[in-house]
Amino acid sequence: MQHTALAVRTDIPFEQNPDVTALDAYATAPLTHHHLRSGLDVTLHPNGYTLRILVVHLKAGCPDNLPHATRPVCATLWQQFAALDDWVAARTQHHEAFAVMGDFNRHLTAHDPLFLTLLRIAPLDLVTAGMASPCQGGSYFIDHIILGGAARAWKIPNSLRVLSLPEKTGQTLSDHCPVSVTLHLPPAQTLPQP
Repeated sequence: MQHTALAVRTDIPFEQNPDVTALDAYATAPLTHHHLRSGLDVTLHPNGYTLRILVVHLKAGCPDNLPHATRPVCATLWQQFAALDDWVAARTQHHEAFAVMGDFNRHLTAHDPLFLTLLRIAPLDLVTAGMASPCQGGSYFIDHIILGGAARAWKIPNSLRVLSLPEKTGQTLSDHCPVSVTLHLPPAQTLPQP
């Protein structure tokens, strides 16, 4: 079983929240289905601020089909986005800065029907929108970073970076290249004392 993960610098306080198990759309399915990955939900406290991060690895096989396509994998991805809708709605209700990031296995665009379900809930910044990845021959991104709440204002414009991994003849380290964006938080603020 593969899991989602997040590396956190040692000087940044954090806490792990319960995993978003609703992303495992096969949790109650017969044993013939393998389970899907839950989302890793972590709260970071950089410079006295709070940033909630959800790391996802969603179902493959529906990269650009309409979500109501007859393919079962598209229906599964639609279920997973319903869980993302709930998570984004909760973050928005609590006025939290947040990011959803990871392998969406979908060519999300600003007009993708699945992304639009999230956008109905809150203003979001799809960092990879309108760009092609230099990785794997310039295809569209399937790895994305979505920023919401105050995190949208923290993004440094044009800071999206893709680390291209070297490819040797017949060998590939990964079919993904790491994607990053730089955030600039305001000067440190003091956390309220308990």
